[in-house]
Amino acid sequence: METYRLSSKITEQDREYLIKTTNDAGLGTVRTTVFIDGVPAESLDNPHPVNIDAKEVLSLVKTTHEEKKRELETVLRAYRQITPESDPQMLYNLGTAFFYKGFYNEARELLEAVTKLDPDNHQALDFLGRTELARGDFKAAVAVGRKAVEEKPNYPDFRNNYAEALLADNQTDAAIEELEQAIRLNMYYSDAYYNLGLAKLLRLVTQPEPSTFSADIQEAGDLFHRASLTYADLKGEAFSGAMEALKRHDLIQAMNMFQRVREEKKEQHRVEFASFYMRFVLHPELISEKAVADRIRFLESELKRNPTYADLLLELSHCYFEQAQLAWKNGLEKLRKTIELNPSLSRVSEDAEAAEEVHSRICDLVKRLEDRG
Repeated sequence: METYRLSSKITEQDREYLIKTTNDAGLGTVRTTVFIDGVPAESLDNPHPVNIDAKEVLSLVKTTHEEKKRELETVLRAYRQITPESDPQMLYNLGTAFFYKGFYNEARELLEAVTKLDPDNHQALDFLGRTELARGDFKAAVAVGRKAVEEKPNYPDFRNNYAEALLADNQTDAAIEELEQAIRLNMYYSDAYYNLGLAKLLRLVTQPEPSTFSADIQEAGDLFHRASLTYADLKGEAFSGAMEALKRHDLIQAMNMFQRVREEKKEQHRVEFASFYMRFVLHPELISEKAVADRIRFLESELKRNPTYADLLLELSHCYFEQAQLAWKNGLEKLRKTIELNPSLSRVSEDAEAAEEVHSRICDLVKRLEDRG
């Protein structure tokens, strides 16, 4: 099958955004990649049946390319409209959308703006720290991550994210302290166990203690195993290979493999939620039952790691009421259709009026929750 290639270029504030879309006949996918100043920032694979004809593949390449181009134009238009007086919540929403798209320089600018307008905004501080880490500015990630932990010391996620920055900056002992504290706050926190295993392994590589060497390796292995018990998706070929390398005392290879598994997991998480954040933040009118259900699943998984995170609980309650609003809307539509088909059902008409009142109250509640951020 022929290979089709499309490309589009957008220039915005001295940055060049290049979109490239092509099909891979062997894999049966259409891939779209966005480059920022020549560096790949976002990539999306759209699988298709291997037996479709060439015209259908070409149509899919064109459609995928145009959708990504429109999405990029939309997010850049929103970015262009930002001013120093912009609402901090809107800046934060757009900054997180950029983060999940892998546009880290743009995310950094927006999240920094939030922290200037609202220096105690712990969510913005945490995301800014994660953004600096993704950009490779470890010193900045440590400084911002420390502020997030100071604002909310009982949030395990903040301590784990701060610890990742400390590890990247070779502050192993400090990272271990943060991770142990995160686990004390949530004993089922898979990411914290995993990162603590990495920290212990890094200390074995850089500061080996001959008298406790075997026991230290066993401890690191136990931590990785505990991480896999609470996050079953870790039990893949790469993770098993890393565990085998650890058992052989091949510490450098084990370290590299465990780090690669962690980064692949983080990248998978980012990609999974990139499209949702775009839809949820930039196109609230397109929120669907599936989008809200996806967000509820995400928030519930986050709360398992951060049971005292009040902001997540508030957003989860908002999503449940959003879900109820959509369900009542669908129910009302069915009642109206019933009345159209059989106007003689007077009791159904009365039920519809009562349902309208409840739906209106739910809509008011959802709006109030949105206004409170």
